[in-house]
Amino acid sequence: MVYHVIIALNSVGKRRVGQIISALEEKGFEFVGVRKKITLPSVVESPSMKQLVLQYQLNELDAMVFYRGMFSESVLKKKLAHFFRNHVELSFENEGIINLHELWDICRETFVNDRKLPIMFVVPTNGENGFDSSFFADDFELDAHNYFNPRTAIPLGE
Repeated sequence: MVYHVIIALNSVGKRRVGQIISALEEKGFEFVGVRKKITLPSVVESPSMKQLVLQYQLNELDAMVFYRGMFSESVLKKKLAHFFRNHVELSFENEGIINLHELWDICRETFVNDRKLPIMFVVPTNGENGFDSSFFADDFELDAHNYFNPRTAIPLGE
């Protein structure tokens, strides 16, 4: 099973990820790779269908309960928009199935305190044909996601 730790980059496009890599390697995870997406501040992106589907997927995770308790709706909406445009995605491989909330807690503990904690999610994938693939698929096909009805999609906070 491949696990992705996706972390929002800070305002200068950086995030210290070495501590997270070390913490997960100590727990028996094999570091597979890193992907980084940075969108220039001058580029304005409107929420796309892909972003709404990803937001729907992330809303199902326990980490969103934590962030909803930490931020107001409007602040969380802005932070998630920044997260989709500017993030680093770390990929790890492990033979067993791990509780995602426990894995998120391990990553969370690497930050000094909750005030410094970035928007961060841990998601699993099986990988395509045994190869590591990004959680943010480039070839997004709406029909491939029969669990999501785009007609009922409502952006967070609206």
